[in-house]
Amino acid sequence: MLFSERSSKGLKLANYLRGRHFILCLFLCNGIFSEIAWADSAPQNSAPSTLQTSPADLPASALPVSTSELRSATDDFPAVDLYDLEVQEDSLINNPTINHGQQESDILYLAAPENLNPGRYIPPSVELLPESLPPDPIESEPVTPDSERAESDEGPFVPIWDVDGLTVNLSDDFSNFDQGNRIIEPTVTGTLPNGDRLAVTTGFNRYAQPDVDTVLNVPLKAVWTGEMGDFTTTAGGGVDLFNQLPVALNLNANTSVPIGKKATLSFFVDHGPYKFNATTLNNQITAWRYGPNLYWQITPDMYLFSLVRWGRYNDGNQEQQSFSRVEKKIGDFYVAGNLFTWRYREDAELSSGYFSPPDFLVANAEIGWQGEVLEWLDCGAAASWGRQRLNRSWSSAYSYNAKCTVEIAESLEMDLGYALSNVIGQTGGSAFNNRAITGQVRAKF
Repeated sequence: MLFSERSSKGLKLANYLRGRHFILCLFLCNGIFSEIAWADSAPQNSAPSTLQTSPADLPASALPVSTSELRSATDDFPAVDLYDLEVQEDSLINNPTINHGQQESDILYLAAPENLNPGRYIPPSVELLPESLPPDPIESEPVTPDSERAESDEGPFVPIWDVDGLTVNLSDDFSNFDQGNRIIEPTVTGTLPNGDRLAVTTGFNRYAQPDVDTVLNVPLKAVWTGEMGDFTTTAGGGVDLFNQLPVALNLNANTSVPIGKKATLSFFVDHGPYKFNATTLNNQITAWRYGPNLYWQITPDMYLFSLVRWGRYNDGNQEQQSFSRVEKKIGDFYVAGNLFTWRYREDAELSSGYFSPPDFLVANAEIGWQGEVLEWLDCGAAASWGRQRLNRSWSSAYSYNAKCTVEIAESLEMDLGYALSNVIGQTGGSAFNNRAITGQVRAKF
């Protein structure tokens, strides 16, 4: 009896202590977890979601609450013994009901799903948001399309060759010995990206003589001009195509440099077929020519021009020629004196076909006029008279010429001229005279 009473009291005391321990555990659980905002899951009938379990697995920008804030919040809570946590877990699993008559889910998560998965972030209700002023509007910069940005980065388009002009040279020379040379050569000029100049020339030329096969010629040539310091240099080359002759190479180069403020010295060299007439072309005569030029502006209305040329031909012949001219302007008029000398080592006219005097000299005086006739028409005329010497034989030398320039449009003009001369260019049974019709068309783009 005594034993049963003691046993009954012992059981009541154990039940009492167990109940107090259970209540104390519930109190600690409810107090701690409510303070650190442990989130409730969906109602009991909703299945748990597979989510990330560590804020470190996401960037800080994806978390509405930073990890440092979470860490500081948990540090303020009292430490929980491992045994208490085990008891708590068992009680939650075995007793799903909690105080206040509400149900809890089977599993508690350390953080709510919306804090770890930005795609499922649910903003708090409007009532819980603190009253604050709306943020200042952010002015967005205009978005530039990628194509426009690329064009602006690359800068303006610069062509490889900016064509700005076209010049067409025309001439028809014919003598009283039935020798005729007809020239049509257009030249396209333009500017390279670095400011240098490039000219490309082609054409269609015809050379005819009695009892000689007529020669047709198509030249193809490119010429570059650039400045390097005080020097202006030109270099070019190309080929000459013929109707019944092999292709021939042509080369030319020159450079000029100022001497003081009033003079310019230049040096020239060129190589190519000697296009004197049809005979020289059929004989495939080529020549190297080289020598200096001098231009001197003596006064604003007076200048001196002089040149010397040496030549070497593929038939073994050599030449030397010189030319000097002094000109003085007087209003629209001018007066000039010319001196020309030309000599060859051998006379090859019969064998090679070109005029090659051992001793030739021309000295004359020239008077001319050039002025504006109409607003769109400029004209000029000149006449010269002097003496010429061929193989120690003297004769009169005269020439006259006229030329007019017509302005067809603001960027288009044309020259047309006529010239006659008895300066010897070929020997024969009678006095030599030569007539030429010349023209030039110039267009600017």
